[in-house]
Amino acid sequence: MTEPTSPLTRTRLVQAAKELLWARSFQGTSVDEICSRAGAGKGSLYHFFPSKIDLAIAAIEASWADAKAGTFEPVFSSEPGGLEQLRRLLDAVDRLQLQASRKSGACLGCPFGGLGQEMAHQDERLRATLVRIFDAHCDYLERAIAAAVERGEIPPCDTRRKAEAVFALFEGALLIAKVANDPARFRDLAGAAVAGLA
Repeated sequence: MTEPTSPLTRTRLVQAAKELLWARSFQGTSVDEICSRAGAGKGSLYHFFPSKIDLAIAAIEASWADAKAGTFEPVFSSEPGGLEQLRRLLDAVDRLQLQASRKSGACLGCPFGGLGQEMAHQDERLRATLVRIFDAHCDYLERAIAAAVERGEIPPCDTRRKAEAVFALFEGALLIAKVANDPARFRDLAGAAVAGLA
């Protein structure tokens, strides 16, 4: 049995929080549920995290690390650059949404956007963490858009503003898909946004 204060216990708590916060929400997830899923006691949780907010911040930072390693780095280090990378991102997010929907029975949308909508005005540290993660999304998008300009795929533009607009369109498409409980809506809407760039 894992010791209550071992690094493995902390990892299980973060993983449980990642899953539950995405599937439910911050307010809809109790500390008891997180501990139960992680197979850990409340004492273990509070040994590692002073509060539920601290655990939520650790969970979303871990989610972003996973997204970078599993999606963003492979997509945006691929060749060719430009619009093809945006199409590959669309494909990757579409696959993730379909997998999550099959596993949970519901379209979950964006884990970062969902938490941001709920908690942006509830905790400043959590809000700042999400702002940093949103900016990091846009950093990847901006590089692809700059490459698209350089390749002549799209006209010259303010690449940062265009990246923020594409990010907003992706987030909006994920929200609409979540509300409709239909992951195919993401593909339709985000696909139209990427096609419109060309």
